[in-house]
Amino acid sequence: MPSGNLLVAQGGGPTAVVNCSLVGVIEEAKRAGVTKINKIIGALNGVDGIIDEVLIDLRKELPSTLRKIYHMPGAALGSCRRTMAEEDYGRIVDVFSKYNVRYFFYIGGNGSMHTANKVAQAARDLGYSLAVIGVPKTIDNDIPHTDHSPGYGSGARYFATVTKEIGLDVESLPPPISVIETLGRNTGWLAAATSLAREKEEDAPNLIYVPERNLSIDKFLSDVSNVYDKLGRAVVVVSEGLKDEQGNYLGGIKTEASKDGFGRGLPGGAASYLAELISEKLGIRARSEKPGLAARAGIEYVSSTDQREAHLVGKMAVRFALEGKTGVMMTLVREDRKDYRCTVGYVPLEAVSAQERLLPNEYLNKNGNDVSSSFIRYCLPIIGGQVRSFASLARHKLIKRGKSLSTGKSLHTNF
Repeated sequence: MPSGNLLVAQGGGPTAVVNCSLVGVIEEAKRAGVTKINKIIGALNGVDGIIDEVLIDLRKELPSTLRKIYHMPGAALGSCRRTMAEEDYGRIVDVFSKYNVRYFFYIGGNGSMHTANKVAQAARDLGYSLAVIGVPKTIDNDIPHTDHSPGYGSGARYFATVTKEIGLDVESLPPPISVIETLGRNTGWLAAATSLAREKEEDAPNLIYVPERNLSIDKFLSDVSNVYDKLGRAVVVVSEGLKDEQGNYLGGIKTEASKDGFGRGLPGGAASYLAELISEKLGIRARSEKPGLAARAGIEYVSSTDQREAHLVGKMAVRFALEGKTGVMMTLVREDRKDYRCTVGYVPLEAVSAQERLLPNEYLNKNGNDVSSSFIRYCLPIIGGQVRSFASLARHKLIKRGKSLSTGKSLHTNF
């Protein structure tokens, strides 16, 4: 690989730890020295910044700034959801040639890995020597060939914590039914993670529904009714991408203006739809909650494990590139041991480009309304350990001892 400059960009929806990967790339590139990597370039707003040549010098950033960026939500470089045309890839290679970029790191999700793969192909076709490395990130955990994706652990911890808090609120004061909607267009990884809120069997969430299984409305209403009859309350968690038996989004947003950057219709509104259905069909007061983007920006709920791993994949991406790797995405590989540990590996970008990893069937229960114990074992270490535990009052009844004024007999009064 000829000596030259490094360029890094961020694409797709941010996470609470996406900047940890960015800092890892910058720090490792600095450590490599200017003889191997001269300029460290950042493209603002993803591939838009490359195509429009909106570039900044990251080598000049102070270590104190990078330490703060490490703990900052959002994408420090800015992100994008650009629908790429074929000529865009040739344009990117032209920009790289102009600035002597020989190392390209794209931090992003499924769509970003597809873009990185196409850039690598374009560079090969044009005979331009370029190392292309994908650095994974997504709260949805839907990138294949990695044990999990940086960003998921923190998003999972956020939803588990919020579900526990809402559950305690529902126990305190009606409405007795709460339906919580998590992010997750086609996958239920985040909804499943709310199961980590439980300490006792009756704790929230009482029911969990994910897009991997279409929802029978009759079965759903029966499930809710059974929980309510038993507990006098229910907390239900659903993915935003939940579909009915015909495969239609429940309460999906259908306006043209609501489509995403790729022209895809956005799911959303499943919780609101189901809460109204519960009130109408079961006659029980219900309301919906949708934390939404707060889950990927909730830095106060960040998983320390997630931060460390996101930083590690950024650092290792630079090391692998300097060793001659190209056209690959970093992966987290869980070691087969009692205590949790992940190392960093890699797979060809072609293997993950525009692919999607669904929640495995063995992570769901037979009834399709909860997770299995194997999912708990998988997910717990990723979120950085059990979410905060709360105490319950023992509620010892107070007994008043005294004598009746009318009879003079001893009496015991509970109050």
